[in-house]
Amino acid sequence: MEETTNSPNAKKFRQLFLLSSFSLSFYNNMFGLGGILMTSYLLFLGATAKDIGLLAAIPSLLNILMIFAIKFYERAKSRKKVIVTFTILQYLFFYLIMIIPKIATGRYQITLLIGCFLFGNLFRALKGSGVVEWTNFYVPSSIKGKYFSNRNLLGNLVYIIVSLSVGKILDSYSSDYKIYVILFLITLVFSVVQIIGYLKVDDYTADFEIKPKTKFKDMFTLPLKHKAYRYFMLFSLSWNFARSLAAPYYTFYSKTVLTLDYTYIALIGSITCLLKIFVANPFGTLGDQKGWRNVLLYAGVLFALTNIAWGFVNPSTANMYPAVIIANGIFMIGTNIAIFNLNMDLSSSKYRLLFLGFNGTLTAIFSFIGPNLASFLMGQLKDTTIIIFGWLVNGYQIVFWISGILQIIVIYLFIQYLIKAKLGEKQ
Repeated sequence: MEETTNSPNAKKFRQLFLLSSFSLSFYNNMFGLGGILMTSYLLFLGATAKDIGLLAAIPSLLNILMIFAIKFYERAKSRKKVIVTFTILQYLFFYLIMIIPKIATGRYQITLLIGCFLFGNLFRALKGSGVVEWTNFYVPSSIKGKYFSNRNLLGNLVYIIVSLSVGKILDSYSSDYKIYVILFLITLVFSVVQIIGYLKVDDYTADFEIKPKTKFKDMFTLPLKHKAYRYFMLFSLSWNFARSLAAPYYTFYSKTVLTLDYTYIALIGSITCLLKIFVANPFGTLGDQKGWRNVLLYAGVLFALTNIAWGFVNPSTANMYPAVIIANGIFMIGTNIAIFNLNMDLSSSKYRLLFLGFNGTLTAIFSFIGPNLASFLMGQLKDTTIIIFGWLVNGYQIVFWISGILQIIVIYLFIQYLIKAKLGEKQ
């Protein structure tokens, strides 16, 4: 591993991964379920809040397959071949959603959309954690926090570009099918750039060459035997379950309940991203120097509190929207960087791909339950309003509160373990 991170081409490969990540961000911002374009396209197709919950559950359901990704890598003896092949297949099915209005009408459009999401996310899941581990081979531990925070920075820059331009366009042309096709095709260019970036990076197969193929039993038992990672997995699945209850609904809620313009949503989101650019590096540097436990504690709890604050935003208090969005974004980036690096630090270097895949599988089960539970609650409560201490509350707000409170509990319990085990801090 040390030879890889210090190889003459390591810096070049890190730059190529950043380029691919930059390109991937365009795809994620366009096809992301909580994004402006997909929210608008789903409304264009006639999707309901219940449909949103079902679609949000699909990626989590198929992440269950992540643990089996290692078998594809071992059989092909190449990360590059597996990643590139599954990336192409993933994009093929996602870009098929462009033609849905041409081949179906009514609820059949939603059925086909679900099918495209299903198969697209199938290949995304089978790609597993290969890209993360592949990138990790070329990033020295001394700069991991800074490097991956820079990757987040690029993602935020893309969000600013995409959200402002797409929001403005959709405010004027959200009922025009041709606009959606044009926007999706623009994204296709960046998807091709991402694949080209992967093709230019050297493959890394040494670990497969020096150790025997993973036994089926070991795929489940090895991660569970590793105490520190076992606790991380418990945290990860609980955290993602708590987040998945509400995450798919924020943009949908902003448009349908708060009746905000796409341009306004994009403007506030872009301001948030500008601020995230300034805080990403300090979060990463702090983690590199002091460890990730305290970063997770403070950023994670404050992030959860901003999700609770969503429950106090309604049409009469919509002026709270900018403050909640900005605070949420700032603390989200610190939380994500901390969780990502704890995942790396607490896993076994020898079996990292297996550990990442197993964690992804367990997390997927609970992340699948979350949106489905939220979808059921939304179906039951979306037209219901109740009064709590004189406050008029709808079903969305109740789900937002439940999600945020659970996030605080999950972080508190995990931090207590890290303190007891003396993990997550630099010695």
